[in-house]
Amino acid sequence: MLIDEEGYLWRRSSPEGIPVSEGFTAAFDPPLRIYRFFSGDFKGTLSIYEEEGAEEPIYSGPLPYEPEKPIACDGLFFTAEGTEESPASLHLLAESGVKRTVLDPFFNTTEGMSAVSTAYNDDGTLATEGLEGFLFNGIEASKLYVSGNHWIGFGVGTEQLKVLRRDGCSTAVYRQLGDVNPDLRFLKIRFEGYTVYNNRVEENRLIFELFLFSNHDMFLNVIQTPVSGNTGESALVCGGTTTPLTLSDGSGGGTTVSFRPLDADGLAWSVSYGPYAPDITESCGYLIRQGETLYTMVDGQLKEIEARDLSAAVFLEHGFTEDPPSALLTGLENPDIYRWQTGGDSVPVKAKLKAYPYPQTLSVTADMSHVSILGIKLLTAEYSGSVGVSHSTDGETQWSEEAPLGDWLNTDPEELWNSLGEKRLLHLRFILHDNAALSRFKITYIN
Repeated sequence: MLIDEEGYLWRRSSPEGIPVSEGFTAAFDPPLRIYRFFSGDFKGTLSIYEEEGAEEPIYSGPLPYEPEKPIACDGLFFTAEGTEESPASLHLLAESGVKRTVLDPFFNTTEGMSAVSTAYNDDGTLATEGLEGFLFNGIEASKLYVSGNHWIGFGVGTEQLKVLRRDGCSTAVYRQLGDVNPDLRFLKIRFEGYTVYNNRVEENRLIFELFLFSNHDMFLNVIQTPVSGNTGESALVCGGTTTPLTLSDGSGGGTTVSFRPLDADGLAWSVSYGPYAPDITESCGYLIRQGETLYTMVDGQLKEIEARDLSAAVFLEHGFTEDPPSALLTGLENPDIYRWQTGGDSVPVKAKLKAYPYPQTLSVTADMSHVSILGIKLLTAEYSGSVGVSHSTDGETQWSEEAPLGDWLNTDPEELWNSLGEKRLLHLRFILHDNAALSRFKITYIN
């Protein structure tokens, strides 16, 4: 059956070959997003159906077959003609899917939660059951300790997660144990209170929710923060390391923060701001072209591959995933570097250019034609000195006047997106003057 690919995160996969017969059903667990159907020993006609009994095939013809859009499915039905000569095997170039984590139904609500306490709590610490198997600082969080001064301890009654910690109070603490999906269990703690224990007014209001997951990640959803300036200290304390957190800007709104363990015992953590998603590496790949020759990288060396159109299947099959090292490129003359990515919310284009005489020009093309890209959210760059930029949205027929990069980064993202043609290609020229340097340019997408 075909499935909605937006419900999954996708990563490279190598599914086993499928024996070809006159009529057969293949079930995929986990689901697959298929870029190419091919076989080295089947020379007949293959018909692909969404399911047995479907009237119209998705495709009928010889192999290999690359669909115009990858096919996301948890199973397909096949019929084959021309299998009598010898046994044959069908192979797939595909990604496997991991169910997306959808937390929205659990945000900013007490529905489905039970009260740990709805009483006023000044300096007291409430204890509640933790999440089995969740480790923080080498200790299982079999109990969670929630202080009226808005800090939480994981398995111990000490200040390990501080959320605007000061001499405040809680007026209600709730808990919920549930499942985001069949593969991910969560424990949710909701804190309601004030950052000033003896001045319980809206200007000092604090509401936040903490999620612990069975994959050992944490997610903090800060909903309301004080506008009074009584914002205290926010930090994650693990072992001897204190990581400051930015949870309030004085406007009264909140923020979201993801915490991921860097080791099996939760002794160190990475911190990132924004919506939560499991740490799944989306498929990506680099290819290099010089003239008519296309290269991949194998064991640190360039390897020529058959020149053909740059399809997603080509990147998935041949693309290398590490940033190409500068030493590999110095022997090439004006190479084109292509980067392909499925999903994710941004595509960084990184380069370090130092050459004389100035000015020097770095040309880049951002391909935003993938169906998952719905718009441009933000333009950012890391650079020094005088860097100009010129862009083309019509296939390099016309170019804009050179503008300072700092000014151009303030371009209206929606207007820029709407100016792109049907191919959704943005061509850029970065002009480096004097002793300028450009180390990173990033387009953050709306997916």
